[in-house]
Amino acid sequence: MKTINQTNRRRFLNKLIKGAAFGTLGVLFTNKLAASNNTNNLANIFAMWTHGSEGKMEGVFHDGKDAVTFGDKLLSKIRTPLTAGYLRGITKGTKFPGNTISIPGEAAVTMVSTSGGAIFTIWDSGTKAKSKNGAFWVHFTIPTPVIANSVRVKVSKILVKCASTNINFYISDVELWDANVRIYNKENQKLWGPDTMHAFPFGSPRTVKYGLCISLKIVGERVSADQILEISGVGVDLIA
Repeated sequence: MKTINQTNRRRFLNKLIKGAAFGTLGVLFTNKLAASNNTNNLANIFAMWTHGSEGKMEGVFHDGKDAVTFGDKLLSKIRTPLTAGYLRGITKGTKFPGNTISIPGEAAVTMVSTSGGAIFTIWDSGTKAKSKNGAFWVHFTIPTPVIANSVRVKVSKILVKCASTNINFYISDVELWDANVRIYNKENQKLWGPDTMHAFPFGSPRTVKYGLCISLKIVGERVSADQILEISGVGVDLIA
């Protein structure tokens, strides 16, 4: 009888040990799944943007001479920003010193910062009010969280929200800079037309080391002061 009880006890303990081992494995496996799910759920995919009005044109300062005529043309021609209610600071006889640069061929570029973004136009800074050719760069600094949750951030996509009234007034080049190192560029684009979001995904995400800047090259081909290009915002998608 004693032998039978000892045998049964041994069988019970063996089953208990096996069950405990399986239970421990199950707990470990469950924890592993939970950790995996947490990693997926907490991938920290986020975006950073800046408003179009924050753009800075690269070029030689223009004193705004003859901009009064340009301002009157702008008021009489562009309707969408006016009806949208975010172009509010331009009145008859307005000049634009501080927001205007010179480009070759007696031409100038003016950037008007509004609540809806930045409005750009190329105009004749001479006396004949001719259509003009020109190209210029605009730079947008992006708020850059270089490290998030103790992980160095990577950038995976550039986004540009813009519009244009003329097929010959467009964004041709898109660049992304990390401090003084260019980490992405796309040339020979033609971003124009109705208000659209343009996306430029990377082949593989790039690690961010310092601070990001999106640089856009804007081109006008025989455009006049009543043609505009608007940039309402630019941004990046980030992964941490």
